[in-house]
Amino acid sequence: MTRPWNQLDSTRTLIKICGIRDEATLACAVDAGADAVGFVLAPGSPRTIDVNDAIRLAEGLPDHVTAVGVVVDAESETHAAWSGRWLQLHGQETEAIAAEYDGPIIRAMPFDPEALNRWDRCAFVDRLLVDAPQPGSGRAFDHAAFAEIDEPPSTPIIVAGGLDPQTVGEAIERLRPWAVDVSSGVESEPGIKDPGMIMDFCRAVRKADGS
Repeated sequence: MTRPWNQLDSTRTLIKICGIRDEATLACAVDAGADAVGFVLAPGSPRTIDVNDAIRLAEGLPDHVTAVGVVVDAESETHAAWSGRWLQLHGQETEAIAAEYDGPIIRAMPFDPEALNRWDRCAFVDRLLVDAPQPGSGRAFDHAAFAEIDEPPSTPIIVAGGLDPQTVGEAIERLRPWAVDVSSGVESEPGIKDPGMIMDFCRAVRKADGS
């Protein structure tokens, strides 16, 4: 089965549930309709998971769900262990780092038109993720400013930051992103995903797509 996450021309908004750390939460995300799940491989987060544990969970995913490893200026050993899978860069990584990785790249960044334009031109980046100034804070970036960009990036856009079951519909209707990404917005406390909120989030995305 084709993984929707690999398709540039999806007819619906794709969903990524980030910060997965265990099998039960993974199963909930898959059942709710996630197209991708994110594993935080960077240290210091309440959502951090060891790369070997993330690989084990990723290998159990059904064919239609994609695994994404999230890193922040990671050592080359982490990149090598995760090689071949989607990698999301959240730090100060350069274009050269993106070019060296053996697999598809998501470049994440706080909303900044200049940075978006720069990375949109990078041949080694497959998706752009636009986040809040402080990722994981539960706060949104300036959606109005993004909507007013004269020439939107040609690279598919993933919207993150401040999304939850109540806000994701409006974000989709306003920005029409290729995908949405949620982590803290479906948690009962930092690092603890709420199954009901995951289901509600996915339902809200589908409802927005139908509007």
